[in-house]
Amino acid sequence: MVQLKQLCPVLDGDFWTIGPRPELAGLLPGAGDALPAHECVDHHLYQGLDGTWHLWGCIRGTPVGRILYHWQGDALEGADWRQTGEIMRVDHEAGESLEDWRGQEWIQSPYVVREAGRFYMFFGGHGTGVDAQGNPVPYEDPRMDGQICLMTSPDGMAWTRHRDEDGHSRLFLGPGETRDPCLIRVGDLWHLYYAGYHDGDPYQAGVYVRTSKDLVHWSDWRLVHQDPRYGPGRWGTECPHVVYRGGAYYLFRTEHYASAKTHVFCSTDPFDFGIGDASDCHVCDVAVAAPEIVLDGEGTEYVTSNHDLTGGTQLCRLRWEEVV
Repeated sequence: MVQLKQLCPVLDGDFWTIGPRPELAGLLPGAGDALPAHECVDHHLYQGLDGTWHLWGCIRGTPVGRILYHWQGDALEGADWRQTGEIMRVDHEAGESLEDWRGQEWIQSPYVVREAGRFYMFFGGHGTGVDAQGNPVPYEDPRMDGQICLMTSPDGMAWTRHRDEDGHSRLFLGPGETRDPCLIRVGDLWHLYYAGYHDGDPYQAGVYVRTSKDLVHWSDWRLVHQDPRYGPGRWGTECPHVVYRGGAYYLFRTEHYASAKTHVFCSTDPFDFGIGDASDCHVCDVAVAAPEIVLDGEGTEYVTSNHDLTGGTQLCRLRWEEVV
């Protein structure tokens, strides 16, 4: 049997800014001269039909709460992409951000895939106002489940919310503060990884997965990674990103934004990156925050990062080295 050679992602050069901190004056109520120190956090980067690149990112700390904002660039290695002024806000009628944080809007963590000629944007719709049993709970109650929601687009530009039979954009709820989706295809199944916590306990934080054949109907959740030694509590287990390289799956998990602390775990099983004791799966750490790995048309790899929260979203070349 050939032994698997583990790989470690390595930053290959310096970062450059692709999504500078947005100018929100005139786009949001209250966004005038006394603009708060809003920050760029979870994001996603994809290529459109015309070859241009699109960055949708979550902006937190705005006068209305959290929004999604759009930048567009002609090339991955170009800096300071165009701010289009396009924003997405919560749609309460679609069941998003209910009973949330003293009236603040929370829409977050976009992730886009293309399937059968259509673009699918998954995003965190935050509060649902109910627990796992459907009982009403206030926003302070950690038993309230979050949700992953969906928009679709024919061209990656104009987006329409998915609606279920209740008129909601949600695909599923929970467990816990459900957020930060990432999707990959394994065989004929899409795997959607995300952050949350179970048993109504924020200290039971982990990474979860659900599977689907059609991107709309999803299986029940399954815990695939949990180890508080790599970051305790709900805020120490964030922004999961999974890729397949060299015969194995690699899970990136951010512990802390500002210190650019992200842990990388390796497994040949996409359903097990270490639960309880993940030390056997741990490969290395990489100095990024909320990373996503992007490939250009020639196979060159890049990694995004939000370690400079008020500076914007940054990009760096990435290479993989064998673990000695």
